[in-house]
Amino acid sequence: MDEQKREEYFARKEEEWQQKQDRWRLTAGLAEFLAVVAGVAVCLVLVLLIASLASWLRQDAAGTFAVFINMFKQ
Repeated sequence: MDEQKREEYFARKEEEWQQKQDRWRLTAGLAEFLAVVAGVAVCLVLVLLIASLASWLRQDAAGTFAVFINMFKQ
């Protein structure tokens, strides 16, 4: 009877350990998913910043060249 109780105890401990490991695996998977979503969001923000910079640069260059052209016309 003692041997059977010991086997049940170790089986229960093994099952608890497995459940704990599964919870950590789930937590790690969720953290990885959230990190990927955050990374995609950061990439989109950076692309928008680059597009904004390119637009500003195009407008600024047009304004700057217009000033220089007007200076040389006079």
